[in-house]
Amino acid sequence: MEKGQQFIQQLKRKYSTLTGKVRPIPFSKEKRTIEEVFTEVGIKGRPANGKETTLSSYRELITGPTGQSRVQIIEGEPGYGKSMLSLRLAHDWCIDEPHVKNIDILIYLNLRQLGGMKSIHEAIVKCLLPLGSSISESDVEQLLLREDIKTLILFDAYDEYPDKDIKGNFVSQILGGNLLPHISVLLTTRSSCIPEECDGRTGRIKLTGFDERARREYVHKVVTGEDEEATNKIITQFNTNPILTDICQVPLFSVIYAHSVHETGRDIDFSSVTTFFEYLVCCFHVHAENKGTKAEEHAQFQRFRDNHKELDKLSYEALSAENQQLTWDKEIAITRLGKEFCERHVDIGILVEEEVKNRSYPKQANAYKVEVRFFHKLLTEWYAAHHLVTLLKPSPSSLPENILDLMHPSDLQHVYRFACGLDPLAAPRVLDLLRLKKDCNSLAVLCALEQKDKAGDVLDTVRDLVTRDVRIRRDDSRLLQRTTLELVQRACEHGIPVSCLRLESCFRRFDVTNSCIVLESDFRLANMKHVKVLHMTSWSTDVEITRDELLGLLQTCERLTELWVDSWPLLPLSIPPETIPLALKRRNINILYARRHGLVYHLSFEHGQWKIHDQRADQSLDVHIYQSHSQLQQEWCLQELKMAAEAGVTISGLDLGCAFSTVADNSQSIILTSGLTIPVLQTVQELDIWETNINQEMFIKILSYVKECPQLTMLSFWKSQLPGHVDPEQIPSQLKQRGLKVYWGVVQVDAPLDAPLRYHRLDLESGRWKDITDSETDSDTDSEG
Repeated sequence: MEKGQQFIQQLKRKYSTLTGKVRPIPFSKEKRTIEEVFTEVGIKGRPANGKETTLSSYRELITGPTGQSRVQIIEGEPGYGKSMLSLRLAHDWCIDEPHVKNIDILIYLNLRQLGGMKSIHEAIVKCLLPLGSSISESDVEQLLLREDIKTLILFDAYDEYPDKDIKGNFVSQILGGNLLPHISVLLTTRSSCIPEECDGRTGRIKLTGFDERARREYVHKVVTGEDEEATNKIITQFNTNPILTDICQVPLFSVIYAHSVHETGRDIDFSSVTTFFEYLVCCFHVHAENKGTKAEEHAQFQRFRDNHKELDKLSYEALSAENQQLTWDKEIAITRLGKEFCERHVDIGILVEEEVKNRSYPKQANAYKVEVRFFHKLLTEWYAAHHLVTLLKPSPSSLPENILDLMHPSDLQHVYRFACGLDPLAAPRVLDLLRLKKDCNSLAVLCALEQKDKAGDVLDTVRDLVTRDVRIRRDDSRLLQRTTLELVQRACEHGIPVSCLRLESCFRRFDVTNSCIVLESDFRLANMKHVKVLHMTSWSTDVEITRDELLGLLQTCERLTELWVDSWPLLPLSIPPETIPLALKRRNINILYARRHGLVYHLSFEHGQWKIHDQRADQSLDVHIYQSHSQLQQEWCLQELKMAAEAGVTISGLDLGCAFSTVADNSQSIILTSGLTIPVLQTVQELDIWETNINQEMFIKILSYVKECPQLTMLSFWKSQLPGHVDPEQIPSQLKQRGLKVYWGVVQVDAPLDAPLRYHRLDLESGRWKDITDSETDSDTDSEG
């Protein structure tokens, strides 16, 4: 058999084994196929240099826009189904599903197992091919080098890769395109552990978890079958407790909860991730204890459940090591934990045994060895948190000075969250630790939630957290958003000043009727009485804040001293002074609006008008007006141009896109397709017009307008139809004296849509165009504007 076909068959046999014995919950011995248990999670994708979109299916990772990227990073928090997704793609390739039919070879490698391996060829032979395979590392290398074979490498669990911090490891070289640049790569990792070596064609994928549709689909398919009544009962349980709903956005938690409720028939309520995990670990033990019949067996089960200090220590050492060690040789695990303890935890599912190839097998008899690992890395974090609590009890000084570097909060957030939930005394000490690390405020908020109802009065914690910037981001989990909103509202209820609340790309609108902010997630923030500074950003072009909404927001935030609105949200062009309540005027609130074009404006309550804020000599404005912009968006652009020109601020560029319509007969204004007009601008330097048919008469009218703008020295037309020759007698002499440069970017006839433009420059003396595409002398020539 030809080597390539033999290689493919051996890979498919390996993947069929991996995908044919999936355990939906760790404490169950039942194994199913990946097809039986796989449920689609929410997926958002952003191709290289593209916009973020929501994927309708995981299949679009291959067939959609992000699939055009050579490298795709699939990020998700622990338990979000990254490995399940990887296995599903491997399964689909084995059975020739349509979306992967064009992939000749799919390489699936769990990076947790690749520590110490020097090449992709070594990893494939030792991890995927059977013992005694005639396929050598050299054979694999030759197959991967062939550009006529379409190959996809699927690297799973980069955050657990032991060699990720070793410079020049083969995974980094492949990601960066230094090795096998013709091969596509999918890589899964935690959001906190994104590799830096990716090339410029990297697409980003984010798993957003289970919504109610996904939970219902899983429960119906895997848990209850055709029993619709049982399905509805479980879904009702999910929706009863908002905290539980948010916790179960994590697919792993959702799956465990659904099976537990179905098996016990009891209502199970949780207030935090810690209480959820306490229940989860209890399930491991109870399932096994229910099978035991002898009293001595129950006593032994109880002893193993209550005494796990050595497992705690082993887990802590694993996560705090320079290179996290997440697997152990079975002999080492038995030596540390004891034979009975180790076998017991393997039997109940907390630990898992894996038979792997011995990387240094000199003899056939020693070709395989058994390694032990936790069922999921979150369990490693659970037991490590117990040891962290032990170290914190004497005093935080018992910890290594660099503990936050050894166990970085962004990568191992659950260790710190669990520690706060496990011991009320540990919580303030953990928060003291997190103060030492930059950008840990969001984690501190989650830690505060874990200690709720355990540490009694947590107002001191609330007071400490709101003295720093409080952030709510669009990509935050629902649990984190809800917890942060609770933090702000609790502070306001108790009169604690919130120094600065930042709503980052998550603001949707202000509800005037109910006096509350509504976020993109539909969460609401009603009590903002003691927020001192409110900073709102949004990249959505659809967000518009009306006059009534703005005034309502300012009145609701009774202690507000500054409102900062950034990027796209559209504020009113002006506010009639008589509509502003006197009490609001007296508060002298600083209202700042940072538009995308480069300047910041402040609103004067005295006149109800916007003015340039903190004007400086080095400021400039670069404005883009598009035909697709709303009327208010275009009006704001025109207002910015007028304010800049009146204040003498340089307008470095004015790009009209396809919004240009004509020039007024008196040459004193440009008329847009919307009917709005742009007057003569005294400080504009460059003007760009796109995709417009312009005849000789219109061209001269544009030049006449340009003549009235004394600082305008560059005029560019892109993908437009222009006269092939311009009568030089009609070109204003002032423009020749000024040295105006006129460019034309032309699409060649019959050229493909993505073909490069040909660049021309107008000779003002002769009225003829000169092709400068290949010229190196025209230093002002730019790319497409």
